[in-house]
Amino acid sequence: MRKDIVLIVLILIAVVSISGCINDPIDNINSRMKDLNTDITEGDNDYNAAISSINSRDYASGNNNIQIAKEKFNDAETKLSEIEEYQDDLNESVYKEYIDLIKEEVSLKKQASDELYLAIQYYANNDPYSGNSYAKSANNQMKKAVILQGERNQLVEENSELFKKAGII
Repeated sequence: MRKDIVLIVLILIAVVSISGCINDPIDNINSRMKDLNTDITEGDNDYNAAISSINSRDYASGNNNIQIAKEKFNDAETKLSEIEEYQDDLNESVYKEYIDLIKEEVSLKKQASDELYLAIQYYANNDPYSGNSYAKSANNQMKKAVILQGERNQLVEENSELFKKAGII
């Protein structure tokens, strides 16, 4: 009787693992990565739209765009937190490096968005000196983020087979 129970348990474990109910870390990461990349892309687009609005002195639209960008970068950070739960279980150091790069990139983009938000507030209140100071800081943060984004893209390019196999690209 005991052998039958052990056999049934082993069969159930095998069926569950084969059916995909037990995911490995990369499966859990992949399920969130697409949404993370979408948040970053949309955040970038809204950030750039805010810049265009500032250049046109349309501070209301700029404020709206930067608020949306901030939300997208916050959403990306939340997804990164979920992904990090599985990072220690990854066997491939390239994936860990990729996640570290994207984490730093999102952090810088959040900072840039916060700075640009403040710049808009000062511009709208006719304080271009303070507005320019915050805009310059935002620009510096975003430049750093774009460099990290390039490093992340280079990492994917250099390891394209690994990322394709994982389904990340």
